[in-house]
Amino acid sequence: MRILSGTSLFIGVLLSGIMFLPSLHAANDQRGLIVSPAFQEIVLDQKDKEQDFVVSVSNDTDVSATLYLSVLDFGSLDESGGVAFLGASSDLEKKYSLASWMRLEKDTLTLAQGETGEVRVTIENRDSLGPGGHYGALTFKTGDDASPDGTGSTISVNQLFTTLVFVKKVGGEIYDLKFNGQEYESNIVKFQDTIRLRLENSGNVHLVPRGIVSVTDPFGRIVGKGIINQESTLILPETLRVYPVRLEKLAMSFVPGRYTMEIAYRYDGKDDFVTTSLQFDFIPPAAIVTFLVLGAAFGWYAVRWRRHMGEKNALAGSGKPKHKDV
Repeated sequence: MRILSGTSLFIGVLLSGIMFLPSLHAANDQRGLIVSPAFQEIVLDQKDKEQDFVVSVSNDTDVSATLYLSVLDFGSLDESGGVAFLGASSDLEKKYSLASWMRLEKDTLTLAQGETGEVRVTIENRDSLGPGGHYGALTFKTGDDASPDGTGSTISVNQLFTTLVFVKKVGGEIYDLKFNGQEYESNIVKFQDTIRLRLENSGNVHLVPRGIVSVTDPFGRIVGKGIINQESTLILPETLRVYPVRLEKLAMSFVPGRYTMEIAYRYDGKDDFVTTSLQFDFIPPAAIVTFLVLGAAFGWYAVRWRRHMGEKNALAGSGKPKHKDV
């Protein structure tokens, strides 16, 4: 078994577009090497000495393939939820590492055309593995490390496939999800239908945030609502993640004034919600149109009234008797 570490693990940035989904599938409609599952979650009890799982790889290409297997640690690349492969260069990375407790039954796997092979991975529950979350990856790399190109130089053309492993060791888990702010560009005359929430996992185990964002008008009517984390993505321990929430209009907004946005959030496994709110001023287009129509009607009435009064005064003036000098 090979454990990758140091600067070579920066190849994990290749996975910056991968989100922590509870159900990932590497298989798709395209031909190639298919790794399943792409996501594996394991719960270790204190009494468990070890736990293992099987990863299958199918060669749906026209040629045989040799895969080189390794294990490494991973963490959050940034607040978007991307994955970065890590070395053991910081205390935080060491705290949630897993690669040193992952054992592979083989280091290479050769598959003929159309063949499917399996690899058994064992998670060793040693005393050195602390409680809480630990995160590692089983990687499959294709190609040789160095292949001559006939000119004396070498060429390395490799592909990297992974199965992400999320381990939770019970007996000391800390669950703590906090609201760390929001980004909402309010517009006084246009309803913005997206808010970006920054949620922080201050605990020591991964969480799946849940929640609802609702918008009420000055009369208390709910005019918009959005679901937090409809994709059920994860947030790793001691990290921040931004969750965009799309707000769906439920009723027509016609009342100008101060609107309230309530954010209610929790995580899977917790029943009660924590709420926070913000307010913004909004003049709905319907209200603007109403004001314009009423203003036009009032102006038209004022002009008619003044014209009517002018004609009335003119008639009254023309009907006065003329006085002659004696």
